[in-house]
Amino acid sequence: MNTTGQTPNSDSLEIPELPEDRRLEGRTAIVTGAGSAGTMGGTGSDIALLLASQGANVVVLDVSEDRARHTLEAIERIGGRAYVHTADITVKANCEAVAARALDEFGGIDILVNNAAIAPGEQENLESMWDAIIALNLKAPKLMSDAVLPHMKAAGGGSIIHISSIAGFRAGGGIGYSAAKGGLIAMAKAQAFEYGQSAIRVNTVAPGHVAIPMGLGFKGWDGGGTDRMRSRRAKATMLGTEGTGWDVAFAVLYLASDESRYVTGHTIPVDGGTTATMPIMLAAQIESA
Repeated sequence: MNTTGQTPNSDSLEIPELPEDRRLEGRTAIVTGAGSAGTMGGTGSDIALLLASQGANVVVLDVSEDRARHTLEAIERIGGRAYVHTADITVKANCEAVAARALDEFGGIDILVNNAAIAPGEQENLESMWDAIIALNLKAPKLMSDAVLPHMKAAGGGSIIHISSIAGFRAGGGIGYSAAKGGLIAMAKAQAFEYGQSAIRVNTVAPGHVAIPMGLGFKGWDGGGTDRMRSRRAKATMLGTEGTGWDVAFAVLYLASDESRYVTGHTIPVDGGTTATMPIMLAAQIESA
């Protein structure tokens, strides 16, 4: 991958070897929740980096300017083209402003990745927290979709990708988080039906036990600490390994590219096979972790 020659700082995002086929050359992507901090990226920053490496113009959208600029630095390091936009995307007018600026800066909107989310855990039973979960995890993707859809229609098509979770169809992710992530899957199907005749594809990616800062902030269910929790999560997959934000990003790249031109209304689990087997079949290897 060609770079600009910048030297990363000690806390810069780590970037693996990336493909160079540039399959998104000249297209514009908006990635919500694309900010990052430290060396480990989240799904949003990894998605933004991968799309940029493939030639896409990227809107690094986050509520935190510092986190967004951390991701922007990594994109610039690989020679990508992007800018930072900070906004509370639970507000309709803010979403419309994001779309309007993307049109001004890059001339179009081809890809929307709705990645921003919160997972508050035990606090979710507070009414205010429930409202916050639904607002960011479900309402915001609807508002962002509504903001870009007219422009995608006018351009003759586009791709919308919602980042859900295996918690959207398996218990254990928390009531509010699971409800919102399950809602994204249902919404994607409805949107795919509604806008398919306009050549707009809508799909969902459902990550499983991937190693990202938000997931590793989870205390675990057995008091064994982060290392044991990560080991048990890895052993809960058919592959026996831990996924990363990059695994999610490559699924997004497929759905954003022409290779998936005939795929819409579907959910791709990126979970190492966790949801494709009966839990009892993995019990022994989980207990050994």
